[in-house]
Amino acid sequence: MKKLFVVIIIFLILIGNIGYNNDFSLKDYFEGEYYAYSNSPLSENYLFLGSCYMNIGDIKEKNGIVGESMLIDNFEPISAIQELDANIIFTEYLDSGASVIYAFTNKISKYVKVDGEKINIQIAYYDDYSVIGWPLILGSF
Repeated sequence: MKKLFVVIIIFLILIGNIGYNNDFSLKDYFEGEYYAYSNSPLSENYLFLGSCYMNIGDIKEKNGIVGESMLIDNFEPISAIQELDANIIFTEYLDSGASVIYAFTNKISKYVKVDGEKINIQIAYYDDYSVIGWPLILGSF
């Protein structure tokens, strides 16, 4: 059920973000395994994955990006929230052992609504690694 919810959210984000430009990038704040998502390929380094494209290399141009995610080892979610000057909206605890933080920051102009709340940062964390994404994590975690 949660996977279906995530797929629906991703679809709605992609549809709602056609042609949207955003100056925010996770690469400006964190280091890790980086992915960017777009409604159309920005270069030949993209692989088609359903209704979005996933970058497998570095992105230099931000036009057309509808979201980003980053896999980070030994990551402190609370320090990320502080770095982004974000407010935690709610936290979810999954049976897999992961915890997921939904947050909002004014540093990112685009947001989605989850349970009626504005969300534009999502962090899923385990003991040894985390995934952070905006507006939500658009890949798996």
